[in-house]
Amino acid sequence: MRTFAFLFAIFCLCMPTEADIKFTDVTDASGIDFRHFTGATGKRYMPETMGAGCAFLDYDADGKLDILLANGTNLTLVDARHTPRLYRNVGNNKFVDVTEAAALNVPMYGMGIAIADYDNDADLDIYFTNVGENRLFENNGDRTFTDVTEFARVGDPRWSTSATFFDADNDGWLDLFVCNYVEWTPETDIPCVVNIPGEIPPPRTYCTPNVYTGQSCRFYRNRGDGTFTDRTAEAGLYNPIGKSLGVTLLDYNDDGWLDLAVANDTEPNFLYRNNGNGTFTDEAVVMGIAFSETGKARGSMGIDAADVYNNGGITIAIGNFSNEKTALFYAKPNDLYFADAADSANIGTTSFRSLTFGLLFFDCDLNGALDLFCVNGHIEPEVSRYQQHTPYAQSPSLFRNRGDGTFQDIAKHVGLTHAGVGRGCAYGDYDNDGDLDLLVSHNGVIEDYSKVQLLRNDSTPAHNYLRVRAIGTRSNRDGIGAKVQVTVGDSLQQQMVRTGSSYCSQSEMVLTFGLKKSQTVAQLEILWTSGEIDRYIQLKANQLIEVTEGASPK
Repeated sequence: MRTFAFLFAIFCLCMPTEADIKFTDVTDASGIDFRHFTGATGKRYMPETMGAGCAFLDYDADGKLDILLANGTNLTLVDARHTPRLYRNVGNNKFVDVTEAAALNVPMYGMGIAIADYDNDADLDIYFTNVGENRLFENNGDRTFTDVTEFARVGDPRWSTSATFFDADNDGWLDLFVCNYVEWTPETDIPCVVNIPGEIPPPRTYCTPNVYTGQSCRFYRNRGDGTFTDRTAEAGLYNPIGKSLGVTLLDYNDDGWLDLAVANDTEPNFLYRNNGNGTFTDEAVVMGIAFSETGKARGSMGIDAADVYNNGGITIAIGNFSNEKTALFYAKPNDLYFADAADSANIGTTSFRSLTFGLLFFDCDLNGALDLFCVNGHIEPEVSRYQQHTPYAQSPSLFRNRGDGTFQDIAKHVGLTHAGVGRGCAYGDYDNDGDLDLLVSHNGVIEDYSKVQLLRNDSTPAHNYLRVRAIGTRSNRDGIGAKVQVTVGDSLQQQMVRTGSSYCSQSEMVLTFGLKKSQTVAQLEILWTSGEIDRYIQLKANQLIEVTEGASPK
């Protein structure tokens, strides 16, 4: 009996605990000095409370992740003081603002960021979604960018939010899907009020999307010559009721064609099946992700999808409004539909009071199980005046995957206690130590809550990992859409190279697989969108491996 107790104690000591996981706010020490600007003037214009996103990227291909932040400006006049900001990683946990040097100091009312090598020239280009014309910046390869929006024909003038680059037709060129929200301009603004007993006249508040007409998302097909063609209607993607805020890539029917899941605010969500012939079909209703379990369209914002349980199934997480649970739609392999598992996974009740914008799946402790990070914050600064138990600034959530189908919110135990007005979030290994760090953007209606956060992962003891960068040849150069499988012992993990996800944000495209204490990976397999399959065996842990399409031993 003593032997059993001793072995059990050793087993427990080897298991990662909440105390092992730690995130440290290193924003100030890193040299990042950014506060989101909304242009708020007291008129309660709706865009003021919705932005903005953030991104990790290696824009100069030096092997170190840089940081890009979307920003607002004045809504009624040109203001050159407020632009997006690009921070270059100079090593030693330090960043330098290079926005002007990179020629990205262009005023725009920024919402989202999508990043990819759309022209297959081996450097990352940037697409900004805005309230007003979107902008595409081509990377010149010399740490500068050129605005090619007009030439590329992707300057949608609507109110756009999230976007994703993906190869819709598997021709090796990245196409572009852009979420659009509602029809709003300063001239068509509708004043909204909230009735509070004893206050006459009732105070003005930020409107919900119900008072505005929706706008259709847009789909641009890459022609391979630096230009795009708007194929929204022809592709079956025209739908003006969406009020879309988030989009994620997945292949839910495992047919080799990339599908789209879209989070809509107060309208049914979309699940666009790629038919493989240039068209899409919305299957959200029949597949079970359009509504809540009670048949209600929720206020959906951020979205992500992954194989959370390492069984080949797909889980779609969607952040929703306060008093609406975060959705966790799950389909086992070969299931005919999704079911919301938020309650059985212990996420539903915990998330009920939060208003969740950005969210993402990532392995916070490199134990081989994907966890769920959510950033929260209300849209109305004075919400507590009429909803006593609903704060404006809210702490993030970190739902740790317990490996048994359930999650546990460990945010307050791992240093994630800052109450902010969270909007975008992204992950990336900015310090090249193998674990994943976090970037969080906050809305700036109230300046105290507007500061971006860089959260360094200081978890111990360090587990082993394998990081994979995909380089396409027949497929698009970023390998977007490639399915990467890692076999360790009897465990099989699968991730997809993607853009988009979260809310108006983008994480790094390098994939990180947690290996626990394993020193080797038995097999690495990459299924490219071209159909090519590469395999590598007996790889050492704790390395970044670049896999080029078609280059594995045959």
